[in-house]
Amino acid sequence: MNKSINRISKELGRRYKHVMRIAHIVMERVKTRRFLERLSGVVEMDEMYIPAGQKGNRCISRRSRRRGLKLRGRGTWEKDKPPIMGLLERGGRAVLTVAKNVTKRAVDELMDLVAAGSVIITDDFRSYLHLGGEGWDHRVVNHSLGEYARGDDHTNTVEGLFQDLRHWLDTFKGVYKRNLQLFVSMFQFNYNHRGLNPMDVFKELIRTILYTPSVT
Repeated sequence: MNKSINRISKELGRRYKHVMRIAHIVMERVKTRRFLERLSGVVEMDEMYIPAGQKGNRCISRRSRRRGLKLRGRGTWEKDKPPIMGLLERGGRAVLTVAKNVTKRAVDELMDLVAAGSVIITDDFRSYLHLGGEGWDHRVVNHSLGEYARGDDHTNTVEGLFQDLRHWLDTFKGVYKRNLQLFVSMFQFNYNHRGLNPMDVFKELIRTILYTPSVT
């Protein structure tokens, strides 16, 4: 999905709320299948902050609507600038998740998706600094001292992914923060199937939508 809901509704000649409902069903199914296999090898980890307030929430009057567009620096869910935390396996898959705040606990929960023994590269943000003793080869690039690469140790790849995500989210002209994970999960799906042709991506999307976990 690379078009706004409004544009899709106009092109299909269908009511906006009906297109939105179907889009959310699709994205919800994609979200439930985000974490299928652990990442391994060399994995970069970082976070970005995106303004995402109460846009689209009809329970809140327009006068009191908050969009968080003027905040700078590190944000939080409460400030309407929630962090999106990301893992990127070099040459492979990405995992993106919306967090309340970038805490040590949030980092640990995300790192459950990385196989033990993998190389994990982060910047020097304090919430990442404990990872060296947790079963991974943790390498730190010290951004606060102006260091952005040490040989092959850098977070440039995941930062580039975040730049693409930011541009992709701009397509939708603002996202209600409680729906942000749906959109982020859809971007993750597209990225992780980037090597397929459009028809194969569509087939994989259909399989994802129809997927029913086996009962044992």
